[in-house]
Amino acid sequence: MKLALHYYDACPFCQMVLRVLPQIDTEVELRNVLSNPDYRQEQQQATGRTTVPCLRLEDDQGQVQWLYESMDIVEYLKAL
Repeated sequence: MKLALHYYDACPFCQMVLRVLPQIDTEVELRNVLSNPDYRQEQQQATGRTTVPCLRLEDDQGQVQWLYESMDIVEYLKAL
């Protein structure tokens, strides 16, 4: 499973998720949507939304799912 977090630094909900990352034993790619607009565009094309934080989950077969809501993302990451 490949994980990528779409976020930006000034977002308090993103910060909540970012604080959890050092506590888990899973690699999560960080994708700042303000520093790299391509990440924002990819998310918008795939989901129709630009809301952050958003966790992109890609399985071994290349299937992609998107998870929104900071608390849902935190719970998902802690369960890994």
